[in-house]
Amino acid sequence: MEPKSIAHNTAWMTISSVGQKIISFVYFTIIARSIGAENTGKYFFAMSFATIFVVFVDLGLTSVLVRESAKAKDKIQNYFSTVLWTKVILGVLTYLSAIVVINLMGYSVETKHLVYLSCVTMLFDSLHLSIYGILRVYGNLRYEAIGAISSQFITMVLGTIFLYARLPLIFLIAAFTIPSFLNVCYAGVILFKKYTIRLRPRLDSATLRFVVAIAIPFALTSIFTRVYGYIDSVLLSKLAGDAAVGWYSIPYKITFAFQFIPFALTASLFPRFSEYFLFDKQKLARVFEQAMKYLMIVVLPLAVGVSVLARELVINIFTAQFTNSILPLQILMFSLIFTFLSAPVSTMLNACNRQITQTVIIGIVMIINIVINLILIPQWGVVGAASAALVGNFLIVGLGYGFLSKITKISHSYLLQTMFRLMLAAGIMGLGVWWVNQLSNFVLAILAGAVIYPVSVFVIRAIKKEELRNLLLIIRN
Repeated sequence: MEPKSIAHNTAWMTISSVGQKIISFVYFTIIARSIGAENTGKYFFAMSFATIFVVFVDLGLTSVLVRESAKAKDKIQNYFSTVLWTKVILGVLTYLSAIVVINLMGYSVETKHLVYLSCVTMLFDSLHLSIYGILRVYGNLRYEAIGAISSQFITMVLGTIFLYARLPLIFLIAAFTIPSFLNVCYAGVILFKKYTIRLRPRLDSATLRFVVAIAIPFALTSIFTRVYGYIDSVLLSKLAGDAAVGWYSIPYKITFAFQFIPFALTASLFPRFSEYFLFDKQKLARVFEQAMKYLMIVVLPLAVGVSVLARELVINIFTAQFTNSILPLQILMFSLIFTFLSAPVSTMLNACNRQITQTVIIGIVMIINIVINLILIPQWGVVGAASAALVGNFLIVGLGYGFLSKITKISHSYLLQTMFRLMLAAGIMGLGVWWVNQLSNFVLAILAGAVIYPVSVFVIRAIKKEELRNLLLIIRN
């Protein structure tokens, strides 16, 4: 792929990703304000439950499809047809399993129906994921970007209409199902018209054996990551009720909105880590240290600022019925620090032939997280779920970081000094934000924080001019 094409694809996907996050957050805010905590909990639970189950439809097949098709473009139709056939079989089995499980869990008829339709939505999502994977092989991400943001926009429009018409809750799930189906049709037509690749499920036994053998590590990582990311909502629903899930969904959505930042950075770091691992271990360590520093520069003021203003943000944006979301938001914002820092740690492990180690770490943390949730949720409810997430994210960073010394020599003192100075700057900003908020309002407090933090960073020399130029270059790119 030419550099110009890479730049264009990156621009399309960046615009799409940011646009999706904005539309998704605005739409979820409309939903939460309109239907209240309990119904929001039912809605969020159904989507989370379906999201966990749908991972068993893909099982890493799309990752293998993209990788192997890029190596042998003459076999794309064969690979694609075999993967589609496999997904159809897995989709039927997964859907039936989801129906059995949700009925065994003893939920109400309304919640069951929400889950049934949510799972259909996720099946469509899994299909267009593979279709767009083929378009990625051809180096054309424009259509994926257009499809993703258009689908999100249609969902918001339909959902808003359904809310205004006061239709039953299941119509909000339908607002996702309809655009997801249209996205499959759109992507399938583009794939055929541009590259004559057909949506034709067909089994090739030899290809299936080849693909499955490669997909196993991808599948395990996908399962562990998906269960770890959504099991807290399911456990909250069962152990604390729908309203608790509604309260938890607010801090979850807010923190999730920021997570594209570390993943955007590490997407560009992965090939560099792989290269430096082979040819320059010292440079590998330096780039890793700078990545950790850049992410700390961004996430620490976010965590402190949102935590200080949590009450004002929740009440003004989502109304007072979500007051119980305030403390969980503060906990999850500090958990976000470890989410940011885990990105370069995980990327280095995967890029430096330690992907099995990373998979094992996620699997261990997933089990620990489930146990902690089972212990804390009956006692503390939403706060317990948020605390379990904080512990889990800390463990992912801590366990992963412990293996990095086997790859290259990291300057632990440099990272500790950097964190201390940036925490001091964020603390000063936090005091300023709190003081301005007491005197006026949270909007001015946010503006004050935007001024105080960079000034504090330079006063205590937490970042040098050259590092700032590099950071601005990364943001621009």
